[in-house]
Amino acid sequence: MKLLVDLGNTRLKWATLTRGELRAGGVFAHGREPLEAALRAEWADLRGVEGVLVASVVAPAREAELDARVRERFGGHARFVRTPAAALGVRNAYAEPARLGVDRFLALAALHGERARAQVLVSVGTALTVDALDAGGRHHGGLILASPRLMREAVLGNTARVDALGGRWSEMPDNTVDAVVSGSLYAALGAIERFLAAATPRLGGPPALVLTGGGAEELAPLLPDAERAHDLVLRGLARWAAEESAPEH
Repeated sequence: MKLLVDLGNTRLKWATLTRGELRAGGVFAHGREPLEAALRAEWADLRGVEGVLVASVVAPAREAELDARVRERFGGHARFVRTPAAALGVRNAYAEPARLGVDRFLALAALHGERARAQVLVSVGTALTVDALDAGGRHHGGLILASPRLMREAVLGNTARVDALGGRWSEMPDNTVDAVVSGSLYAALGAIERFLAAATPRLGGPPALVLTGGGAEELAPLLPDAERAHDLVLRGLARWAAEESAPEH
């Protein structure tokens, strides 16, 4: 059994992979809290782990903290996947491949492996990322911007007498609370729509729009044509693990 870990900026999600079957494990927000206590509880009942594969976008010190717990619990080092120029049928658009977040690469690899087509992936976490992928697996680049939640936090943290608690979406807000919430969603939607327009001729026609991530819920009703996808990074890690274990021909 392999243990797969998606270590994001605010959440850690894990799953197990046994004979090609991916099974959900757990998820928790880690923020700046030490990982040891949470992982001790999360992994208390795991037995038979033969390897730990990690997709991480956090600082090296945080990775070292995870690795220390893996060594203590399972007796070996965690292996951190780094973004390649090409793998799993996907070709990275970045001139410096490692600068593309491994979470973005693995999510695209999962989508492409499950259905090869022209598609744009919108992932809503701490940041909001938008990536274009053609049917042949070529990544055409993407955007990184603040997620709607992060936009609102920036407004609230830098503006006196503005409070967005309880705000809701409105096409034409008539109060400050709704204006802050709706403004953040308008900004995200505008970026997505403009990117889709730019990507369409590059991808040979209108791409499928796929929405994922912990913050996707509030955007989903405003993007009625978008498909929803879950656990893409873990699904990409599962494909990576399967590729590693495949016999050479």
